[in-house]
Amino acid sequence: MTRRTPVTLDQATRDALVGAAILAPSMHNTQPWRFRFRDNTVEVHRDPQNELAAEDPERRMSMISIGAVVFNLRVAAAELGYESVVDLHDTTERTLAAEISLGPGSSPDLAALYPELPKRRTNRAPYSDEDIPEPVRATLRKAAAAEGASLEWVTEQARHDWLLRLTGEANMSDDLDPLRRQERHHWVGGDRDRDGVPSSSLGPRPRRRSAPVRDLAVNPRDRVRPTSEFEPEPALVVLATTRDSPRDWLVAGQALQHVLLEATRAGLAASLLTQAIEHRELRWLVRDPMGGRSEPQVVMRLGYGPEAPPTPRRPIGEFVDPD
Repeated sequence: MTRRTPVTLDQATRDALVGAAILAPSMHNTQPWRFRFRDNTVEVHRDPQNELAAEDPERRMSMISIGAVVFNLRVAAAELGYESVVDLHDTTERTLAAEISLGPGSSPDLAALYPELPKRRTNRAPYSDEDIPEPVRATLRKAAAAEGASLEWVTEQARHDWLLRLTGEANMSDDLDPLRRQERHHWVGGDRDRDGVPSSSLGPRPRRRSAPVRDLAVNPRDRVRPTSEFEPEPALVVLATTRDSPRDWLVAGQALQHVLLEATRAGLAASLLTQAIEHRELRWLVRDPMGGRSEPQVVMRLGYGPEAPPTPRRPIGEFVDPD
């Protein structure tokens, strides 16, 4: 890791960095991260107590969310006047996933994304049929490429329909898995002020089972919430890496968050459709058969939708281990 000129991170700076970092998305909003400060370095650790043993046994989604945390730290550091050097770890055997070394400098392109951090939401509502302009699509492709990933816009009808079919099969598999349902009972539904997905963030129930949205509802009240019709031809993208190691999951997470923040700045709504990625037997089928070597990490739906409510976060102090 490149040596940096030493800087002193006072308590206000540490709080600002962690406060920005924890605005990252995580599966079921479990927030599976912890932080340790060591001089001018921020260590980002997995938090096994808040990982999903049934729904994410490989810790893929946990590591992707940590990658998003790392990107948020870089954005916040740039806003505070620091440059950052990131060292990503290539294992899930230890909790330490990444180290971010800070030094004096400026990254104006990253700092420009700072206002978007609190605006980024997972939006499970129906989107309009308005097309996403090519310049916006190009910006999102560039954002993924800047982090070492690729963003594939799914334009072929056959692949588009295939991805929705795979998503539907994964949904049915989830519904039949008692361990997955048990985890969702713990993390999804009701009024929440710390973590998890509150009922207010579930969006309407889709009228069609093939709708491009993940219905996480498990408790009886949420399962009878109002229904709505979703867009029949959603804009889908696949975020992919060239390899499929834990380090690549961290790369994918940084790319995902870069894309999401650029999408937020462009006025786009986004929701994740990672169901097929989460199932090993379906994951390989997400690949583009004509696209060469790539490892799909995230499927997303993008479009123009109504404003979505925020999901809660735990207090900053609960994420930080003592020096």
